[in-house]
Amino acid sequence: MQVCLVTGGSSGVGLMTAVGLAKLDNHVLIAGRSASKGSKAVEYIRQTTGNSNVEFLSLDLASLDSVRNCVNIFIAKKLPLHILVLNAGIFNRRGTTKEGFELIWGTNYLGHFLLIHLLFDIMQKSAPGRIVIVASDLGLRPNDISWDLLVKKTHLNFLELYSVSKFCLLLLTQELSQKLANSQVTVNAVHPGFVQSNITIWHRLSKYLGIGISPENGAYSTLVCATSPKYYSITGQFLDNHAQEITLPLNVQNKELSQKLWERSLLWTGCNEPINKHSISYDGSDGIWGPYKLSLTRQEMAVIQDEILYNLLPNYSIKLLLSHLIRAIIKKDFGSIMMTLSQYFFKSFSMERHLDSPVIMQLCQDEKLLEELTTHLGENFLLWRSEIWANYPAQKIIPYWHQDSYPYLIKSQSKNIYAYIALTEINEYNGFEYIPKKYLQNCSIKITDPFSGNKFFEIPEEVTKKAIPVLLQPGEFILFTDELIHCSLRNNSGKVRIALTLRLTQSGTKVLQGYTSNYYQPITLHSKNS
Repeated sequence: MQVCLVTGGSSGVGLMTAVGLAKLDNHVLIAGRSASKGSKAVEYIRQTTGNSNVEFLSLDLASLDSVRNCVNIFIAKKLPLHILVLNAGIFNRRGTTKEGFELIWGTNYLGHFLLIHLLFDIMQKSAPGRIVIVASDLGLRPNDISWDLLVKKTHLNFLELYSVSKFCLLLLTQELSQKLANSQVTVNAVHPGFVQSNITIWHRLSKYLGIGISPENGAYSTLVCATSPKYYSITGQFLDNHAQEITLPLNVQNKELSQKLWERSLLWTGCNEPINKHSISYDGSDGIWGPYKLSLTRQEMAVIQDEILYNLLPNYSIKLLLSHLIRAIIKKDFGSIMMTLSQYFFKSFSMERHLDSPVIMQLCQDEKLLEELTTHLGENFLLWRSEIWANYPAQKIIPYWHQDSYPYLIKSQSKNIYAYIALTEINEYNGFEYIPKKYLQNCSIKITDPFSGNKFFEIPEEVTKKAIPVLLQPGEFILFTDELIHCSLRNNSGKVRIALTLRLTQSGTKVLQGYTSNYYQPITLHSKNS
């Protein structure tokens, strides 16, 4: 008996693959999104094959956290893994994954990449083993990868993205076959053909139109690769639905591209280990202090994370946003118009949410935060803006070196402090970095924001190498002034990075109402002593 894991094993080709493996008395686990479909599939397989060793695992390939959770559940079972079939996939859905990747590519390829990577050691310890990747002959079409399309919402030509997702699976097959060359684990890809499945309405109708092949026949090549003695040592092949080898064109054999895809996949799934695992102390010499810790516990921070990510950010009132946009248009406030549209379309930041969210106000009134702010601003101070920043994998929020000075929005003689609170881990792969003052002599201003007065800088490459990252754990925060020249990093951590920035100034300072997506009056915060 061997242990087999099949993704998308609740229906279609995946279900027939699981049935074929269960008929050979293997221990079969099927992984999918729907628990109800999964339980029905498990019962069907047991009744059809007489094999009771069939289980369901919850897995949503459009969520990297779900992939990690699925692997953790599998590891907890203390089972070996001999056969891994990557079958699940989508064809014409639109949107993004939970982490912000294009939905088709993120589901078909990236989720499967992470699954393989996390199960890598188990499979090698369980060897001999086999990995079977269900690809498509459409994967032979692309010659290159448009990386920018992979971190955006699905565009109109979904067929292109489907083809790229299968192209990446073929490249992954080749890369894995090289990396596993000295092991007893093989990897092959299959094209199941046009199957009468439920992947699209046309596939559903094909059964009645007399075209295509049945799911049983679609699973044939997968089962050959997974069980035939012939494929005990054969690796790196691509088979058609008759288990005949398809000659791979040069684009699929592009070693440079497959290596680049591998490296980016490691970054985008967070499989790269952070270099600096310890926090850095910032003494104020460069206009940055910390890190400090909020008074909240880790459990309280986890609740706040979930509330912001799953309730606050996705559920902002379109009606309210529209009213602010109309107000900005009437006032001819072009800065606010741009800010409002950017907030809606890019969804990387959300402003003034402390006014409609108890959890954000809880952070703003944290005892430890107010205590540190008092040392810089006195007993009473104004919170004139708050911003939730959600930096999704492979994204970069502000790609310029800049200062948060805002001379056009607040009285320049006042003392200003900005609090940056980590709601998730901030590391050298997903946060921001700053340049120490001693290296700024040769830095010139590139452009000034006409709405806020913020300065954007031209920084020589040799100076950027001196930049220091900000490293924080959830619930930690730093304070910085408008002297700090900093730049956000492209998020290569594999997880969504969430932070809260509070803009504060001294009590009595005049704050102009402009350059914002929301029109609200500043609120006064009080230290505990006052």
